[in-house]
This record gives sequence, C-alpha cells and structure tokens, in this order.
Amino acid sequence: MTALNSLFDESFYLAAYPDVAAAVRNRQQVSGLQHFLNSGMREGRTAISRFYSQPDRELAYRQAYPDVDAAIRSGGLASGLQHYFQSGESEGRSLFPRAFDEQWYRKRFSDVNNAVAQKTFTSGLEHYVRFGRGEQRAPSTFFDFDYFQAYPDVKAARDNGAAFLSGWDHFNQSGRVEGRVATFSGTKGNDLVVGNGALDTLTGVEMDAGRCFAGGTLTGGQCREYLSLGANELDTLTGGPGVDSFEVGRQLTTRFGINYSPFYTAAGNSDFVRIQNFEPGKDRLILGTKQGDPGFNVSGTEFVSAPDGVYVYARSPFLTGGADLMAIVAGVDLDASDVLVSTTFLGS
Repeated sequence: MTALNSLFDESFYLAAYPDVAAAVRNRQQVSGLQHFLNSGMREGRTAISRFYSQPDRELAYRQAYPDVDAAIRSGGLASGLQHYFQSGESEGRSLFPRAFDEQWYRKRFSDVNNAVAQKTFTSGLEHYVRFGRGEQRAPSTFFDFDYFQAYPDVKAARDNGAAFLSGWDHFNQSGRVEGRVATFSGTKGNDLVVGNGALDTLTGVEMDAGRCFAGGTLTGGQCREYLSLGANELDTLTGGPGVDSFEVGRQLTTRFGINYSPFYTAAGNSDFVRIQNFEPGKDRLILGTKQGDPGFNVSGTEFVSAPDGVYVYARSPFLTGGADLMAIVAGVDLDASDVLVSTTFLGS
C-alpha cells in the first residue's frame, strides 16, 4: 500500500470530475481510483482529496523540488502529484512540503522509520495519514500539540473534517495571518528549526504531549513534555520576521517539584544551540534559571560577549570546569530585557 490508498477520496474525485463519474456510472471505469491510476494522473488531474485539491499544494511541491518543476515545464510530467506517486514517495520526498516533513517525521519517530525500512509502509506520509494523525504525532518541526491546546477551535475543525492535514497546515493557510502563536521543536538529534510566524517559540529539543502535575500531584489531561534536554545535540534555531522566543532551558514543574533545567549541559562545550536572526529588543531568550539563581543542577547563567555574538554558559559546581556552553547568540549583544526566565507548567 502507498499513501495514495489512504489519501484518495473516491467521492471527492468523482465530484471534481463529472466525466469520470459518468464513466463509472456507465461501467466504463471500475472506480475513480482506477481511472486516476490508468489515466487521470497522466492527464494532470490532482483533486484526489480535500487535502490535495487546494492550488498551493502543487505549487509547494514544485517549489520544493525544482527538478520536478522543470520536468513539468518541459512536458515530461503532468503534475507534481504524478511525480510523487511514480517515484517521489520511494525517493523520500514529501508530498506536502509545508505541512508534512517526510525526513523529519522518520527521524523523530524511529518506529516509523523502521517500519518504512521493513516495507510495512511505503513512506512516513502513509503512516501519518493512516495512524500518526490520529495518534497526534507531530508531522514537522511545527509542534501540533501546543497549537491545538492553544486553539481548541482549530482542533475541533480538524476533528470534524476540515480541509487541513495538520496544525501546521492550518497555520500556513490562515493561522499565520491571524497572528496565532506557534511552537517549533526539534528531535533528539541535530536539528535546524526555523520560525516564520508573528509569535514563535523555537526549541531544538524533542517534545511531546505528556502528563500534567500540580504540586507533585497528577492532575489529568496533557501538558507539554520534554523528551530530551539537548544532550549531545548541536542545534540551530533561526528566527523569523515576527517576535521569536528561543528556548535554552525551562523550569519544569513535575511530580518532584520545580526542576531548573538548562538545555545542552551533558557534553561540556560540545553540545549547544546556535541562535540566528536574534533581534534585540524584540526577541527573547528563554532560560531555565537566571543569573545568580540557585537551582538543583545549575547555580547561574553567564553571558560572555565575543566577536561573533554572545556565548551563554550554565555555571554549576556539578559541571566539568564549573561551566558549560549552552548557546551562542550570533551577531548581537544582549541586555536584561532580552532574557526571560521560564515558569511554564509542564508534564514530568
């Protein structure tokens, strides 16, 4: 099975193409799907479902893959959709470059990557459409969980069959211009995370939906949970045109109480995050603790100016050499107004 089997909407296709519907009624075609496979794909028919019928789908695919665009312009292909199902899916390309990141999804979810390698699924997209979407797995660096928590109207619309594939899909279609807040996250590996909304939070570490605690007591529901704290990671966070908050740590409220948690403190100066396009006076650096604050595993944060930016260190007697590089904020100077201390309530 490929993603086509999960994405193709027979009724939608027949409604979009009355000539095909007539052929099916007259038994000249077995089904809309059979027509698409036999000829519709080569004819440039792309209205296979409400997810792919929007005009920007084809444009996004062609912009993401210039070789495909060139082949369409030369007449070698009828559409990006044709390319994807003929070869793009097996090549690891993403049918929805702005809404679903094939490579990131497989990197983030090793079980999916293993299943694709074992040919249980043809692609990560097939898994996402069939199972991952219902399991609330993140389809890209855009953190769907935060978005749906912040905007229950969007989640309700998605659950009721609205024509967007994921939280990012809604954000890209309308949420950005509506000024909705977005969170972009990484994995346990090395990541490039880029913001492009009006109000973004960027973090290079891995997150998921977890359990909620208050005063050490399980309260029910779901809260943001960090699955990595930047250990052995080299991440890059790139700010967008809006107001960006860059996470370098968090105060985590768990069943054990408040835990001051700076990120990137497991491997000395070998793990850190590089922050690019930071705009002083507008953007913010989020820390798990501030300069001079006591904490369980950090006693303070030190900022050191250098020719290429500001180096941010965690200081603690428990760290090798007493200090550990957490972040490099490239090309700027920082003052107190650019730094915030996290007090976000989180899962364990």
